[in-house]
Amino acid sequence: MTHTEMLQAHPSTQEGVDVSALADCIAACFECAQVCTACADACLAEPMVAELTRCITTDLDCADVCAATGRVLTRRTGTDGALVRSLLEACAAACATCAEECEQHAGMHEHCRICAEACRRCEEACRALLATL
Repeated sequence: MTHTEMLQAHPSTQEGVDVSALADCIAACFECAQVCTACADACLAEPMVAELTRCITTDLDCADVCAATGRVLTRRTGTDGALVRSLLEACAAACATCAEECEQHAGMHEHCRICAEACRRCEEACRALLATL
């Protein structure tokens, strides 16, 4: 079952919501949360872990924001539009910050390169959904 199928099966509909953009954003949020958590864990396993403290913290913050955003976006009954917009803006900002941090380490750590790419995808998905609201 895909996010799109589940969203379309929901009996509550919201005027003006692009279900495809919503499904893409939910998927990007959950993927980013998982990738950021994995990147933080990989950073902890690096021999120079002390130099990756900011990266680890940024990864974990981004993972938490993305997971919360994905969960809230999944709920369609009685959605508060202002809250959704605020969450999307916060998620895009967290993803941009995390991507910037991971990009600094991408040349040395493949996990940081992968994480930066996932963060950029999620940031773009959040901004794309925001543009439809």
